[in-house]
This record gives sequence, structure tokens and C-alpha cells, in this order.
Amino acid sequence: MTQYKIERVKTGIPGLDELIEGGFPKGDTILVAGKAGTGKSILATQFLYRGAVDYGEPGVLVTLEEPPRLIKRNMMRFGMDLEKLEREGMLAIVDLSPAKPSPVNIGEYPSFDLSGLEAIIMHHVKKINAQRVVIDTLSILAYKFKSRDILREEIFKLCAHITSYGCTLLLTSEIPAQDTGLGVFDIEAFLASGVIVLYNEKISDTSRSRSIEVLKLRGSKHSSRIHSMRITDEGIRVWPGEISPGT
Repeated sequence: MTQYKIERVKTGIPGLDELIEGGFPKGDTILVAGKAGTGKSILATQFLYRGAVDYGEPGVLVTLEEPPRLIKRNMMRFGMDLEKLEREGMLAIVDLSPAKPSPVNIGEYPSFDLSGLEAIIMHHVKKINAQRVVIDTLSILAYKFKSRDILREEIFKLCAHITSYGCTLLLTSEIPAQDTGLGVFDIEAFLASGVIVLYNEKISDTSRSRSIEVLKLRGSKHSSRIHSMRITDEGIRVWPGEISPGT
């Protein structure tokens, strides 16, 4: 019996693909969760940058929190020139940060829907033939709207439409400081095919340890351990053979 082989999308994160059978399943939705300062936005943007530069896969970055000028400045620290990718048509940035008046008319509960956001994202996806999409961060939506059920339904429809076009979608979600779960959505239970959790735990009075866990990834034999991760001069790097302290 011939075993079905899942098409993989390389993450562009050194060491991460070794934990997930070579990459994310193409066309899946992946949640990247973690508390503030764990590196979620860096990982997600690195996924887009390396996808464009190393694998010729255009991407769309939807920012709901940080203005694009700050994202570009911060990523240049790692040698990642997002503006150059924009000029080359390999990256589109959708600016829905609080600093800019939103072109999306999102009604208040109970009339809330994401059709306007979906239309903008899909316009850019089709314009540059994007194969990777990042939405950073879902937590912003949770702070604005009251009904979790309606929000889940709308996000499900949004993600389904994006991935039906063949895009691999990364969503980031911030875990509140005192939360022991995966953030306000518990999104992994009903939406994401994969969940990646980032940690930045205090291990002594003078040091912290960064680590990464593949909590789940459907259709993949993934590592069940928590592995060391660092933010280097070239971005995020994972050490597959190095288990995080305390695990």
C-alpha cells in the first residue's frame, strides 16, 4: 500500500523543520502562541521573509498591532529587508494597526464580521500570488469584541477562505501573563491544524531560557519535547537536539 505523502512548506526557521517532518503541511493553519516577548512576531515574519528569499514563495503580512515601519525596522536587525521584498512584489503588508485609520468597517457585536478584512487579504493574495500569509495578532480582535462564538465563526471562515486558495497561514496569539492556556481563543481546539508555543521562562535571578514546543501538528510525526530556541543576529534558531532546561 502506497503511503500518502503530505506536501510540506519549509518554515525558514533553522532547526524547526527537523521537529515537524520537514515543514508545515501546505495549506494548513498554524497557531503560534506565547506570552509577550517570546518572539511570535519574529518567527511569523521570518517565515514570510525566508519563504520569499529562499523558496520563491510570495507572502502577505497582516499586522493588527505594530505599524509596518516598526516591523521593517525591527526585522532589519536580523538582516531581513522587508521593504525590498515589497518593491520586488514578493511581500504585501496589510496595515490594520491602531496607528492607522482602518479601511475595514467591522461592526460592533452582534453584527461583527470579517468580510471586509477577508476581501483586503484576498486582494493582496491574488495580486502577488501569495503562498504564505501571516495574521499578527488575533489577540487584538479578542479585546475589541464581546462574543467569542461569533468571533470564532468569523475567524474560521476567514482562515478557510485563505487556505482554500492554497496558502499556508500562520496566526499569532498572545497568552496573557497569568494564563495557563493558549490565549483568549483556545483556538487550537477548533481551528488550527498545528500549534507552536514559544516560552521565555525565568530560570534564575539573572537569566531566562527561550524554548519552543510543537504542541500539535496534524498529519505529522512531530517532536513531543520542549526544545531550546534563541533569537540570534539572523533571527530565530531552534536546537533540535537541545532540550530546554526543566523539561
